[in-house]
Amino acid sequence: MPDDTDARHDVSIGRRIQAIRVQRGYTQHGLAQRANVSYSNLTKVEAGHRAASPALTAACARALRVPVTDLTGQPYFDSLKKDQLEELIQPLRHALANPLLPGELEPVRPLRDIRAQIARLDAARLGGEYMPIGAAVPALIDELLLLADTAAAGEAREQAYRALADAYRLGWSFVNKLGFTDLALLALERIQQCAPHAGDPYLQGVVCQGRSDYFLRHGAPEVSLREIRLLERELEDPVRRGDPRAMSMRGTLWLKTAVVSSRSYAPGAANDVAAQIGEARDLAARIVGRPDPYQMCFDLTNVALHAASTQLDLGEAGRSVEMGAQIRFPAGWALNRTAHHYMDMARAHERLGQRDRALEALLEARSAAAVQTRYHPTTRETVMALLRGRGTPSRELRAFARWVGV
Repeated sequence: MPDDTDARHDVSIGRRIQAIRVQRGYTQHGLAQRANVSYSNLTKVEAGHRAASPALTAACARALRVPVTDLTGQPYFDSLKKDQLEELIQPLRHALANPLLPGELEPVRPLRDIRAQIARLDAARLGGEYMPIGAAVPALIDELLLLADTAAAGEAREQAYRALADAYRLGWSFVNKLGFTDLALLALERIQQCAPHAGDPYLQGVVCQGRSDYFLRHGAPEVSLREIRLLERELEDPVRRGDPRAMSMRGTLWLKTAVVSSRSYAPGAANDVAAQIGEARDLAARIVGRPDPYQMCFDLTNVALHAASTQLDLGEAGRSVEMGAQIRFPAGWALNRTAHHYMDMARAHERLGQRDRALEALLEARSAAAVQTRYHPTTRETVMALLRGRGTPSRELRAFARWVGV
């Protein structure tokens, strides 16, 4: 990739697409055909007149044969250094690279105390606070590896492996949010290694959900769908029996399938999305008030958020804004998901040319979960599109752009 667009974070996704396209020797028509995207949309994105959508970014990354992070510019190392998050990456890298080998024997806390720490870290994650996770997870993994190795066979060992899988899941959430896709995949592999020992037949769904995110972001949704369909067959009977864990996992996968469909550019995608959202809504209604066993926020509110965001990916920005405006968040609901919703709404308002309302949505996202908002590529791409819009950017927009790092 050319030097002038490699490490800078004030460069749009469109500029990066253009630079690699030229390097590959493709015309805009040629790339549009290879990526199966609209030529008109591609030219507007490259020219900076429109923010790149996640679907277009993924399709172009695949067509150009580059990681999607080459187009988004992640990880954002300058910001990571300023926020003292970079120093947390290497210890976590070592912990994830360890192939489940316990260290030397040392005192280990009772599992109930470790479980309490995992619950606190999950609360931080749902609140959009990631530094406590990055700081705590490496030592937590080491401790749980030893506990799993020394626990008596049976339920005690299964519980230790479940906790270890949760620690890896927390590690995945940290590196995934910050754009370290290689480490995110490694964390998912570790969860998969724990699954046969954890006594939980649905733990593989956590891996499937995370891996689906990866393939969707990198323009390979067909791989996501293959794994989802395999898991669907395993979930059919327990869902029919009313197992709440199975219903939660199945509903989460319905939402993921709806996102894949909304970004497919396929004929009839809108009908597919409506049916998939409907299936998820039915399952969420059946488990109202039940605990969230896999910390995936599967409930009616999250279904409503997906219903709105998929409309945006289907090209219905106005409808997305209308649906988003009707959502009311329950007290104490997940702030990380709330922030993501407002980032989607900012993207929709930007598409509609509503710069002030887009900025208002971004400010709401920052208020809900500042770290997540700052490091999400959607935020940066939307901000750059707003800065390039007609007229002089407002002082508030320029201040927000400086905070983001563009």
